[in-house]
Amino acid sequence: MSVWPGFPPAGMTAMLIGILVGETLLAVALRNYRRISYAMVYVIALFVFAFHVWYFIDQRALHKYPSEFSHISYFIFSVCVIVGGKKTQAFASFCGMVTGIGFIIGGCFSPASMLTDAENGATLVISVMRHEILWLGGLMLFLNVGRFEVRDIWIPFLGIVLIIIYSMLMYNGIIYPDFAKPQGMVIVKIVTGTILGYVTGGVVPVWLRVFTIILVLAMVIAAMFGFYKGNKAINKLRDARNERIGKKRDDLELGLFPLALYLFKRAGVFFSKPKTFGAQTHENCEEISDCEESAE
Repeated sequence: MSVWPGFPPAGMTAMLIGILVGETLLAVALRNYRRISYAMVYVIALFVFAFHVWYFIDQRALHKYPSEFSHISYFIFSVCVIVGGKKTQAFASFCGMVTGIGFIIGGCFSPASMLTDAENGATLVISVMRHEILWLGGLMLFLNVGRFEVRDIWIPFLGIVLIIIYSMLMYNGIIYPDFAKPQGMVIVKIVTGTILGYVTGGVVPVWLRVFTIILVLAMVIAAMFGFYKGNKAINKLRDARNERIGKKRDDLELGLFPLALYLFKRAGVFFSKPKTFGAQTHENCEEISDCEESAE
């Protein structure tokens, strides 16, 4: 039964796409306002982190833990942004965008199941908003804030590998042995190539599983390189525009790490050994002596 009686699946699809379009237009409108975009991303990260810490503490009583890529992405995105650091922004952005667009695509393909599978209307609204807001944060990092270098592409690849290892440990009961639904983990179905079981309705042949794994791997690699190349192209256009109008590039960085680095540098200034009065006097004496010798 639908959690919103009388609300058609087509309306659900329209809502998902409408929010997506609105957020995308907002990010594009702020493409030349890095500081405003960065501040918005930081506020989003703080909200996402605070909400999901509370949410998963609450869900623990039901033996539910962060098990899917999207669940883990909430923390990757928020922690990377809050802590700060240019090299991890790409991973945060990629996770946010993939989680957001993945949810929206899934909802558009099966809007009726979203209306019937949700516990109630409130949980459905929360689910939609927390995925859509991750799309906005990831997109603004990619489009307006980050300057990603392809030489750092190993960071998100390593991150994805660690996520898979975590999921497999969870699936096999090595961590969180009381997890309620390990058999329903979508990320495990993708990694093992059994995700097409939703389509075939039965056992997936080995050849099809191998093909699925290779296809998904190829798509992830292509998407990652396209992600880095796209960001580089966007920044190149922005740099050209700034050069034309004589605007200096904004390199402001937010986060706990940049703050600590700034304070450390300031402390270095305060505690560096200044020139002593005696040394200055000695130098002045030498200059005066030279002048007197010249006068003679």
